[in-house]
Amino acid sequence: MKIDLVKQLINEFENSEVFKMKVEIDDIKLELEKAPAAPVNVVNSEATVLPVSPTPVSSTSAPLEAVKEPAITGTPIKSPIVGVYYAASSPAAKPYVEVGSKVKAGQVLCIVEAMKVMNEIKSPIDGTVSAIMAETEDLVEYDQVLMVIEG
Repeated sequence: MKIDLVKQLINEFENSEVFKMKVEIDDIKLELEKAPAAPVNVVNSEATVLPVSPTPVSSTSAPLEAVKEPAITGTPIKSPIVGVYYAASSPAAKPYVEVGSKVKAGQVLCIVEAMKVMNEIKSPIDGTVSAIMAETEDLVEYDQVLMVIEG
């Protein structure tokens, strides 16, 4: 029964425009990925696959400048788990902290929800919040910097 379902999922995936798919059903974990189709040029009712090549940039255009992220000085507050970031205890509530807020060690800074459990993220030091790197309802990764506290 399950093998038929797997075969059907693979067949549907191959015949779809989806390029990546993950499915978990009970003890079955299926991860499928395929390369995007090359552009097709139709000439005289014949399909010809054309290679995709980068467009050359003229020498008169302005040079691209590297985008630099600001250097993080202070104590980064990192997510201890993968989950959903919340700046406040509820949608109607005021955020726990904002940029410029003075915080004390042990004070709740935000919440990361994982598997329906609300995990309070607390400040390890006294200081001032100098940057907040996540927005409410962002999916955050393990060890991702959520905010920075200057001590």
